[in-house]
Amino acid sequence: MVSDSITYEEGFRPGYLGRMVQILAEGYEKIWHSGTVFEVCMAREMCDFHDIYTTGRDAIFTAHTDGTLVGGLAVLGDQKERPGANLRWFIVEEEHRRKGIGRELLSRAIDFCREHDFQSIHLWIVEGLDAARRLYESSGFVEIERAVDRRFTVERKSILMELDLSPPFKKGD
Repeated sequence: MVSDSITYEEGFRPGYLGRMVQILAEGYEKIWHSGTVFEVCMAREMCDFHDIYTTGRDAIFTAHTDGTLVGGLAVLGDQKERPGANLRWFIVEEEHRRKGIGRELLSRAIDFCREHDFQSIHLWIVEGLDAARRLYESSGFVEIERAVDRRFTVERKSILMELDLSPPFKKGD
């Protein structure tokens, strides 16, 4: 029986990358039938992130229920493709959704970005992930671009969303 004692951590620990890749691979296999191509791509990308991880610029947040990692999200602060931070690999195991875990992980990531003076945060979401999109929109993210993505085993439409974190303009500034 699960008691749903939820804890949150920041940073890497042994097993976290592998567990996040597993949750992503199993979750998207159910949605897209993506197979191991997607899993391998996620593992490579997350290992590359680990190799360049810089405290204060990058972050990884994880959620645990009774000691088991059930969700996570990363902030990539070193962006060459566009300014601002990039949110990646945001996932909560299906049986642990609708408990506020995703909202708390996203809140921690946004707080991190504000504390480290990022002017914006962007992320890509796949069309059809309506609950995730509602979460982003309720946090202030807006759609800024759409593109067809063929990187994985199933073609899908991706949506670029962004949250502006720049300080509001004050009269007289």
